[in-house]
Amino acid sequence: MNQEQFLSDRVNSIPPSAIRRFFDLANEMKGSVISLSIGEPDFVTPWNVRSAGIFSLEDGNTHYSPNQGFIELREAITAYLKRRFNM
Repeated sequence: MNQEQFLSDRVNSIPPSAIRRFFDLANEMKGSVISLSIGEPDFVTPWNVRSAGIFSLEDGNTHYSPNQGFIELREAITAYLKRRFNM
């Protein structure tokens, strides 16, 4: 059975989004292109990452970050780049 059998004609008539077309095109070209689209890891998320996420959620950090990013993170990245690459 395919998915279209379970959806209404109206839903089935909705054209795929542009991003969906790119995913399909990349899949057709397997081996010829490297997909830089959304990631779906093939490994279990390390515990330290999960733990940090849980802590952050329990601490109330449940909103998107500012568009320009967090100033502390931007400053830390700048310091690293200066130190590592003499930028």
